Amino acid sequence: MATAFEWIVDLEVLRRFPQRYARAVDERDHPDGSVDGTLGSQPVPAYLEAMRTRPPAFESSMHLVADPMIDLDAGADTAHLDTYAVVFQTTPVGGDGDDLTLGMRYIDDMVRRDGTWMIHHRVARMLWRR
Repeated sequence: MATAFEWIVDLEVLRRFPQRYARAVDERDHPDGSVDGTLGSQPVPAYLEAMRTRPPAFESSMHLVADPMIDLDAGADTAHLDTYAVVFQTTPVGGDGDDLTLGMRYIDDMVRRDGTWMIHHRVARMLWRR
């Protein structure tokens, strides 16, 4: 059975996870797992390869991530995160095309492996776009 302190530490690690993940996406560097998202349903390595090899539609992206809603039982090695985000995708200054802004919801099933929390499965839902 986990102590209250251990539960709080796990909760904080999970709270920070969407921020770390968003930065990895913006840098095009992802962990293992699977994603149901804008490129379909794929294991993360295939999802990443598609992101890396398809012609870039935008020069850069930036995720503005809200605090996640976290479901975590004390001592559990699984958790559930539900996170809203606004994603800004930009074209080169003076280039052709328009910037894109997306309202996203990320629903993550998390698992602790060898003491490290990681995404087991992610559902990325676009809620709106401008």
